[in-house]
Amino acid sequence: QIADPETCDRMYESLVRIHTNYYKNKYPRLKDTSFTGLTVEDCKMILATDILKQMEDMKKGTWRKLREKFYAKKPEEDSK
Repeated sequence: QIADPETCDRMYESLVRIHTNYYKNKYPRLKDTSFTGLTVEDCKMILATDILKQMEDMKKGTWRKLREKFYAKKPEEDSK
């Protein structure tokens, strides 16, 4: 038994509206952008390039990482 059937019905109707994208269809967006102004495709492109850079870093061997770390020093540091 449900204690308050009226409240239960209202909650059910609310969940149905969420599930069926009622408000998305009722109030369509003029442009499909985010708060930054970028489109979904732009965001995916940025994320894809960042992930590729991270994967390239992961593929590097330990010696190569160490070599890049030490060779990246400025000449001023070497004279000290």
